[in-house]
Amino acid sequence: MRFPSKELSEMSEPREQTIDVRGLPIHVIEWGETGRRPVLLVHGFLDQANSWRPFVAALQQAAKQPLWIIAPDCRGHGDSGWVGAGGYYHFPDYVSDIDCVVQTLGIERFALIGHSMGGTISFLYAGTFPGRVTDLVLIEGIGPPGMNFSDAPARMTKWITDVRERGRHHFRAYTSVEAGADQLQQTNPRLNGGLALDLARTAMKQNGKGKWVWKFDPLHRTAAPQPFYTAQTLEFLRRIECPVLIVEGKESRQTRRPDKQQRYDAIANHRRIVIDDAGHMVHQDRPEALAAAVRDFLRL
Repeated sequence: MRFPSKELSEMSEPREQTIDVRGLPIHVIEWGETGRRPVLLVHGFLDQANSWRPFVAALQQAAKQPLWIIAPDCRGHGDSGWVGAGGYYHFPDYVSDIDCVVQTLGIERFALIGHSMGGTISFLYAGTFPGRVTDLVLIEGIGPPGMNFSDAPARMTKWITDVRERGRHHFRAYTSVEAGADQLQQTNPRLNGGLALDLARTAMKQNGKGKWVWKFDPLHRTAAPQPFYTAQTLEFLRRIECPVLIVEGKESRQTRRPDKQQRYDAIANHRRIVIDDAGHMVHQDRPEALAAAVRDFLRL
């Protein structure tokens, strides 16, 4: 079943707030009653918290207990703030932001679900604070392909060049929100047209020339200076104490990556499932199937 625009509008009304994270505003969407079992969702690269809405609707319907679901827009994404002049985006910043959000909301222990980049943020958080995460779900989120120390100089060169030549000037402009929705469907052909339009409406803004651009900071399109080292990643994964559910889309290119087994083996308590008829965006392609798997895993 796909979630058209009409069904999204009929969902229980989410609450929105902005949390100050060391001077940077982080936009947060919440569903359910404060104080219920907390579940925190972390979206992927160039995505937004609103991307979780079909999955949240399916999870609320599938669960037998009320939940308090929290989904922040990562810094530089959605309606959260951008880093200031001269700043940049690094995984430690995202991990610290998650910690600030849960501390501000008064959450001591919680289930953590991350997609893609959000999965990386989530397992880094769970490895940093293993006692705080009760359950961890990694959706297509076991981290980028590993690099070598020898890759670092070229990576640094590319980062400096990208920031100098592209920086924040590389905006992809569209004539309408509908054109942005078409782009989302080109990126993910399984995406329902109504949902694509809903997502484009919340993910885009109009510039001074009347064109529509994505809200995320264009700095994200530059190459990060720090290579992603597998050896370092394994140390975080080995520290995770909670049960871990690894979710992959059967049609995703990520599923066929040959370098992931070593990372799976580093997680003491994990199981892996593959969801049919889903690509990388599992939470959009098969929200009900994903919700059913998460419900069973979290014992909801």
